Amino acid sequence: MDVRSGTLTLHSPLRISVESEWRDVVETFARDLTASIGWDVEFVDGSTTPDVIIRKVNDCGDEEYRLSIDEEVTIDASTAAGVAYALTVLRQLGPNALWSSAATLDTLELPRLFIEDGPRFAWRGVHLDVARHFFDVETVCRLIDQIAAHRLNRLHLHLNDDQGWRVEVPQWPLLGSVASVRRSSPIGHEGDGLDDDVEHAGCYSAPDLEAIRQHALRRFVTIVPEIDLPGHAQAVIAAYPDLGNGDEPLEVWARWGISEHVLNVGERALTFAEDVVRYVASRFPGSPVHIGGDECPTTEWERSELAHAVMAELGFSDERQLQGLFTDRLTAALRRDGHEVLAWDEVMDADVDQDVVICAWRHSVRGRLAAESGHDVVMAPMQFLYFDWLSSDEVDEPVALAPRPAVTTWEKVYRFSVIPPGLDEKYWHHVRGAQVQLWSEYIATREHLDYMAFPRTAAFAEVVWGNPESLDSFRPRLARHAQRLAAMGVHFRPLDR
Repeated sequence: MDVRSGTLTLHSPLRISVESEWRDVVETFARDLTASIGWDVEFVDGSTTPDVIIRKVNDCGDEEYRLSIDEEVTIDASTAAGVAYALTVLRQLGPNALWSSAATLDTLELPRLFIEDGPRFAWRGVHLDVARHFFDVETVCRLIDQIAAHRLNRLHLHLNDDQGWRVEVPQWPLLGSVASVRRSSPIGHEGDGLDDDVEHAGCYSAPDLEAIRQHALRRFVTIVPEIDLPGHAQAVIAAYPDLGNGDEPLEVWARWGISEHVLNVGERALTFAEDVVRYVASRFPGSPVHIGGDECPTTEWERSELAHAVMAELGFSDERQLQGLFTDRLTAALRRDGHEVLAWDEVMDADVDQDVVICAWRHSVRGRLAAESGHDVVMAPMQFLYFDWLSSDEVDEPVALAPRPAVTTWEKVYRFSVIPPGLDEKYWHHVRGAQVQLWSEYIATREHLDYMAFPRTAAFAEVVWGNPESLDSFRPRLARHAQRLAAMGVHFRPLDR
């Protein structure tokens, strides 16, 4: 960044020159400008002097841009995403009113400067658990807006768990009518043993998913759907008991934690898993798909005659190998349909195809081991990037997943290294980036979601873009950014608590 002397004054209507293929990017920016300060945007050609000139060049990377503010604003990029990020930065350089709703601004003063920028890491993500607590389409789209404002580009949706199934699947209708409804939820911490006795339900229809996908596309955010099987399956078994390993009827689990009830290893259960994963993936053409693979108890398989017979037939010696039946089948099916496959790092406990991208959550060491073994890696270690952990060790923090000392401050997030410590430089190319996790056992409302996400996500955004500095340099910038968050209506955790 090269800051120059003087300012540029702009007013409505803002005249923009852009190639036709990027007009929709500017239209999104125009809608934001109208919603925030009521300004109009006019598309102009060479016969009219523009305020903003957007040019297509060949010497910028996929998400890179050059932004010059002088006698006019000039943006150079090679992709639509680069244009979108430059326009986002243009808003950041202006007053906070540009991020508000229905403010008034007669003129816009921008500093004269030159910026050349681009991300170090391609995968810059946020994970949202909509299974434990369901968030409606409006809330998900609002989160997309928030993360796009931070130039993050992945939203990983965790769509099922023991406590609820969140996607209607035509071939399996009871998922929508039975598996999506939980009779009650814990009050306070799970260990308190108290319940609210209030039904909790929610399920996305195909039009809902398409609305989310389209909104994400406009913000250059890729939706990464996750169906986590064969574990995390009690809600499924409540709807379809024959997919389980026992005879007793089950309900959608009304407790947090991990149920021991898992899918059986029969052909119908394997077919079910393939059906639902392929259906959900089909709602997001071309997107990577996460197949879970974590925290799958083997207790029921250890007692199952069917499981023992399958193990004998395949020459397995350990029940944990049975999870590989699901991993292999789902991976093959998704690849045939044109999707890349991701899974949690437990899948490495058995043989797993090297092309499966590993989400390393248990520790950064798991990411290092995955990269060293030839897997591409998305870093998600709980010690730094699980935002269901406490935001501080203060006694008045809202209830979170674990008690102190399981604390993740924004300062700790800012010190996170995307490249796993100890990883030889020759493996760095396997590290695609990182993502934060918002598990929702203890996040039930939009306001609480904001509180747990911000300002920690703002700190993460700079880290995963690849240009973190010192805490001393970041702290005043974060304080200024908090004013933007307030203008956006984000109910973030105050910095001065």
